[in-house]
Amino acid sequence: MKNNIELISIGTELLSGQTLNTHAQTLGLVLTKIGLNLSRDTTIPDGIEIIQSAVREAFERTDIVVVSGGLGSTSDDITRDALAELFDRKIVISPEALEVMQKRYATRGREVSPAAERQAQILEGAETLVNSVGAAPGQRFFPKLGKTLFILPGPPKEFLAVLNDHIVPWLQKTFPHAEPLEERILITQGIGECDIVTRLNEACFKPLELSIGFYPGAGKVEIRISAEKEKLANLDVVESTLRALLQEWLIR
Repeated sequence: MKNNIELISIGTELLSGQTLNTHAQTLGLVLTKIGLNLSRDTTIPDGIEIIQSAVREAFERTDIVVVSGGLGSTSDDITRDALAELFDRKIVISPEALEVMQKRYATRGREVSPAAERQAQILEGAETLVNSVGAAPGQRFFPKLGKTLFILPGPPKEFLAVLNDHIVPWLQKTFPHAEPLEERILITQGIGECDIVTRLNEACFKPLELSIGFYPGAGKVEIRISAEKEKLANLDVVESTLRALLQEWLIR
């Protein structure tokens, strides 16, 4: 549970197909590299009640939740409002975020409008995570003891910037003993996924409690085996067994 992190992406445009949601892929890759796990990805529309219920339910399963989207200046950007109501907090201006915004506007000879200033709002008690490539900052908020909520902007470049600049360092400090899984990748060609499974079953292949996945595509099947470092010996055995059973079709 402590190493599991859930993602909630907010935006009606993500569900309508108008915008490609890449947040799960981005977060999943980053977490995997530092030995943590994205355990669930939920995408929901803009709506006060559904945002609140999604966050409430996520915290029943895990201790760290990442929420993205809905932090802009328009009427449908209601993530802050939903979370402020859920956790009984006021919405306040972050002096740090506002200063960054004012400096950016000044370089273009502009002043920050009331609508733009709304993007500098955060939950009362939240820590500002400065957005190095955009206006709305990220936030780190502790709703109660042992629980952490990260609130990130939705645009992919901004999501990644706040993730790399603030969240990853915090996670590495919080989980100093987390280690990435050891992984081996085999690629076959000229044999289908079902035929691979049949061959493995006939040979009474045993995965030795390792994680193994089959990913077919473009005439090839990618086989990924992963395990914790303490099960490295099992990983070696399983890889050798698969290579022996599938040697006729292996291209990697």
